[in-house]
Amino acid sequence: MPIDDEDFESESIAGDRQLQLFTDRHEFTRRFAFYLNEYPPREQILYFFGDGGNGKSLLLKHLEFHCCKIFPSQDWQRLREIPESQAAEVANFVRNAAPKTYTPIPAVRHDFGLIPIKEDKPQDRFYGLLMLRRNIAETTKKHKFKFPNYDFACFWYLLNKGESDATLSQLFPDDVIQLVTPAIETFAGFPVVAQAVAVIKGIVKLSGIKGVMKLIQQRLGVSDEKADEIRRKDIDTELMDCLPKLFAGDLNAAMAGKNKPERLVMLFDTHEKMWEEKRNSQGATFWYQDEWFRRLLRALDYKLGIVVVVAGRDCPVTQLRWPNASKFPIPADYIDAQLVWHLSPADARDYLHKVEIYKADLADAVIKYASVNPADNLENLQVHPFYLGLCADAVLAERRRGIELLASDFARIPKLENKTAELTDRLLTYVDREVRSAVHSLSACRAFDEDLYVKLGTGCHFQASSANFEMLTGFSFVWESQKRGNNWYRIHDLLRRLDADRDNPKTRRAHEVLEGHYREVGDAGEAIFHANRLDWQRGVEEWKEVFDEALDKSRYKECEALLEVRDELWIKSDYWLGRVSRSEGNYYARLARYVEARQEYLEAVAACNSALLIAPDDINALNNKGNGLQSLGDLQAKLSEFEAAKQSYFEAIAAYNSALLIVPDDIEVFKNKGIALKCLGNLQAQLSEFEAAKQSYSEAIAAYNSALLIAPDYINALNNKGNALRRLGDLQARLSAFEAAKQSYFDAIAALNSALLIAPDAICVLNNKGNALRGLGELQAQLSEFEAAKQSYFQAIAACNSALLIAPDDICALNNKGKALLSLGDWQAKLSEFEAAKQSYFEAIAALNSVFLIAPDDIGVLNNKGIALRGLGDLQAKLSEQQEALKNWQEALEMFNRSLAIAPNNDWTRNRRDSLQKFLDNFGDDTVSS
Repeated sequence: MPIDDEDFESESIAGDRQLQLFTDRHEFTRRFAFYLNEYPPREQILYFFGDGGNGKSLLLKHLEFHCCKIFPSQDWQRLREIPESQAAEVANFVRNAAPKTYTPIPAVRHDFGLIPIKEDKPQDRFYGLLMLRRNIAETTKKHKFKFPNYDFACFWYLLNKGESDATLSQLFPDDVIQLVTPAIETFAGFPVVAQAVAVIKGIVKLSGIKGVMKLIQQRLGVSDEKADEIRRKDIDTELMDCLPKLFAGDLNAAMAGKNKPERLVMLFDTHEKMWEEKRNSQGATFWYQDEWFRRLLRALDYKLGIVVVVAGRDCPVTQLRWPNASKFPIPADYIDAQLVWHLSPADARDYLHKVEIYKADLADAVIKYASVNPADNLENLQVHPFYLGLCADAVLAERRRGIELLASDFARIPKLENKTAELTDRLLTYVDREVRSAVHSLSACRAFDEDLYVKLGTGCHFQASSANFEMLTGFSFVWESQKRGNNWYRIHDLLRRLDADRDNPKTRRAHEVLEGHYREVGDAGEAIFHANRLDWQRGVEEWKEVFDEALDKSRYKECEALLEVRDELWIKSDYWLGRVSRSEGNYYARLARYVEARQEYLEAVAACNSALLIAPDDINALNNKGNGLQSLGDLQAKLSEFEAAKQSYFEAIAAYNSALLIVPDDIEVFKNKGIALKCLGNLQAQLSEFEAAKQSYSEAIAAYNSALLIAPDYINALNNKGNALRRLGDLQARLSAFEAAKQSYFDAIAALNSALLIAPDAICVLNNKGNALRGLGELQAQLSEFEAAKQSYFQAIAACNSALLIAPDDICALNNKGKALLSLGDWQAKLSEFEAAKQSYFEAIAALNSVFLIAPDDIGVLNNKGIALRGLGDLQAKLSEQQEALKNWQEALEMFNRSLAIAPNNDWTRNRRDSLQKFLDNFGDDTVSS
């Protein structure tokens, strides 16, 4: 049962030399055979762990291509009675069984270490699972597995989130495309099979998501109850947590059906890649990295014949601590952890025979040289597979030159820690200079093909030829990188790490060439990766600068491309780790992916705390700790976690104050302190703590003035001072201090205009100016200064439009434009300018809908759209357009409900929702009685 409840043919392996030379692991082959042939099926996860280079990935390939076989019961009974000490007999029988003597079993392999390319992101909690879905569909094609609930949830996610420009065929298997295409074409009126998800989103915008999803639901065969359950879930939190369980539920149902294989094998490789630079994180931060994967493993029903095999460097019980995970733990009883150790001398000799190294004395010398315990007796040696492969490569390379190495050539054995370096050096002395240079150059690549090899030959001054490329790709340390496409390769990580640690000049030169090449072709992410290898800080600084700019300009695809290389960047200081983590958090918060945002902000604060343990007076660390806490507070306030938000703001201000005690005239710290105080004031005003809010705003303005005394043209201080004055004006207007409020708005606009004189295209300043003008307009309208109010509203909309000319997808500008149009509509309705008011409401809703295509779970936008729809409905009811009014009121209710699903503690939203619900209930009664 799931932990949550306490004629298939293998593909061709021609050309995979490593797999053909696979040696040993008899005990693991035997154990795997038990998982496939025993009844009832074992209810455990088979987990192979061990050091890098020990052959875990090759073992998984061996199991996939040679061992996915179920034997007739009489044959299996004979095999299972063979003692474990004779595991080789069982393993050889399994590997070499004739095709007609067993039933082949479908197997799918998911490699977490593959380089992310577009929607193929193996570690991603959404796209990684979708990759697995496609691969299972291909593997089980003859069994026609269906995933109706999971597929429906994926469509719901994609059409709501608006993140993907992929075609449907890139995301879903053919059978799903054939099912849902007629539903989508019903609305589109043209063929859409080859069209991107963006086209479908456009159809949704015109025809409504409910209608499209209803037809998709019917085509997939999803029950109304299940569809409603999925639609009720918050997209970023509840649904994302639920996707692995939906996937597993559909897979369990398929394996419980009639047309199903006796077993289904799921192989997961390089599990350690889920962590990369975050391996040293602690607690919930550590466990979060593979949370979706544990959720999937918990929900699979292993008694139905699902066999899961995982390979990674760390023991899942003692090192990854799966049984102790704070969320979705996997009990130790469900884990069959197997240490993948080194090869025995007999197995190493078998490998050498396969590569045609037959001389006994040479083989013994190689085996001793490649072992991790060369001082022991020959029969007790533990032979490292990676070292053995390098030794064999050296012998064969020299043989190609007509020279046979002797046992004496391997007589001097280096220390274990030096063995990779010496073996690599020795191998490369046996190949010509051009191949040697190519190996060191190609180790700079994350992946390479022959074209890139030729490019490096030109830039690194070695002779690139097809013959040498063929020789290179035949070495034991060169592996295929299939996800990059056909004929792409990668150098083994141990060898790449060696060249990096040595700062090999040929590798450095290759990084220089590759940085220039990728800048030339416009691939910023790859260029920054190579810049980072040349100078880690330069690369990290550029990554953050380019990422922040892309986010500021709402170029989200560019952000995604940079995130794909983020985990491979060298970040050698806690200070920079904290800055990068905060930038990542800002990206996720902007797209309303609140779970990831919280995680990154917590990591940012933790990194700064680590830096401060070493240097308590580090100004930069204190400043960035404050920034991380302020961002965390903003997120908590948005999610109505008010006390937690207050605490974060207080801690942020304390960090800034500590910095200012050390450097009293730091304008950056003054500016950041002002932002934290302004955010605290916003929260206090929201909680009706008016005097405290006034005090916070005043202190914020004072902090900005301190910065401006030192640097009068400091744009950030002018911008944020304007923002704080506008917020103070909002509060004063709320407290009926009208003249004071007017003055605050005028002062705010003046500060922002000063900033725009210096930087006319500053988007954030234009946004804040729009907000200040809208606030002034609302106050003027309240005071019956109609013409002045009208002018202020139009100027506010113009400021937002100026920002959108620079960044058309800027969420803040779109949201602020919607709010300004909404205020204008309300004012026009009061003046009985009904048609103008309608137009303003429609334009406001259109602007807010544009945000939903980018960030469908933005709480503020959900609330603003709800208000706009309510206002439009009220106006339509006044004009006796009852049906249109009812439709807009109901949609407004849906917006408030969606907002509350994300932030259930928001009393303001709940009051709006409850008031509208009561109104609709009474409206229905009145309609019936009349």
